[in-house]
Amino acid sequence: MKFGRKFVVVLAVLVVAFTLFGWQGVFAKDAIKIWVVVHGGIADPFWKVVERGVKDAAANHPDLEVTYTGPASFDFNQFMADIEAAIAAKPDALVCTLTEPDAMDEVLRKAIAEGLPVIGINAPDLREPVESRIPVLTYVGEDSYYIGVVAAQETLKRFKPKRALYVNHHPGAKHIELRGRGFVDTMQKAEVPAEQLDITDDPVKGAEITLAYLTTHPDTEVIFSGNTQRTEAIVARLLDEGIEVGKAVKIAQMDMSDKILEYIEKGIVMFTMDQQQYMQGYLGVELAYLYVKFGLVPPPAPVSTGPSVITAEKIPQLLDLVKEGYR
Repeated sequence: MKFGRKFVVVLAVLVVAFTLFGWQGVFAKDAIKIWVVVHGGIADPFWKVVERGVKDAAANHPDLEVTYTGPASFDFNQFMADIEAAIAAKPDALVCTLTEPDAMDEVLRKAIAEGLPVIGINAPDLREPVESRIPVLTYVGEDSYYIGVVAAQETLKRFKPKRALYVNHHPGAKHIELRGRGFVDTMQKAEVPAEQLDITDDPVKGAEITLAYLTTHPDTEVIFSGNTQRTEAIVARLLDEGIEVGKAVKIAQMDMSDKILEYIEKGIVMFTMDQQQYMQGYLGVELAYLYVKFGLVPPPAPVSTGPSVITAEKIPQLLDLVKEGYR
């Protein structure tokens, strides 16, 4: 049987296409496009785990294109610019952190009214009444206030401090403030003086601010920190100053890194709390895809991803997962 040259060329192109993309990739309809916008510091180890979850979910579906973006470091104005850029790109769905619901309300509510499905991750809209909240499909992530409550309760199981401090590394971010409020409220109910301290987004500057606070308030016996980079900077600075971290000043922590797990093993950090941010990225994208593709309505908010309390005995099973970017 003889074939024309044109047929042979077309056949060769199809063979290459099948090899590279598979059957679905060759004949798939237009890709489903989802944007994921987070408030920040996409280079931060915490957000790299979220990104890993996003990319793994995207890899499940050959007809899915995901754009993951956000400020290089926490900058709410830049974050809002990224949100607006995402909406302007006319994706099939938007997954984003609800970092400052009051400021985000008008932009997101308008986009939702025009037909854009939105799923919140990591930072919730907890305004009251419920009807005043941005009408996202669902929210995947932590209960910020409850995390602060658990951090205080876990501390109080171990000892009753003379004074407690929550260090806020993202002033203005409502979910970060809520963590502190849960911690402070629970400590104060236990008759422990406690307050929030703005330590800015800069880890080095934040460590100096924390040291200055301890100098002014030497009766401070516990610090609750909501970020690995800030904790690592604070611990290093206090140790340099000769402060016995883990004894004179104890640390409660949020999230994980190799260094944080090492600090827990050494008794420098009491415990950390895992909000399982990989699931926030993964489930955010997966639920958005299923909604767009099949009309499957996500479970109602909150789809909780934590917290779970991580102490020294749990570390061996976590080390490889942290290195691999899942925890």
